[in-house]
Amino acid sequence: MVLRAFIVSLICGLTIGIVTIISFFMVVFRQDKQSLQDSMAATYVKRVNPPKVDSSKLN
Repeated sequence: MVLRAFIVSLICGLTIGIVTIISFFMVVFRQDKQSLQDSMAATYVKRVNPPKVDSSKLN
């Protein structure tokens, strides 16, 4: 019983670890910076530059 729980947790941990590593490398090395879940869901990363705020007019 304990051995079965250990094997199941080991397989789950390895699977999650492999998927995380693949997703990390996809973000680092792809031009569009899509991770695994972005590719599967057909979403994309959109970079937007925030507007410049003049700090002297804040107070």
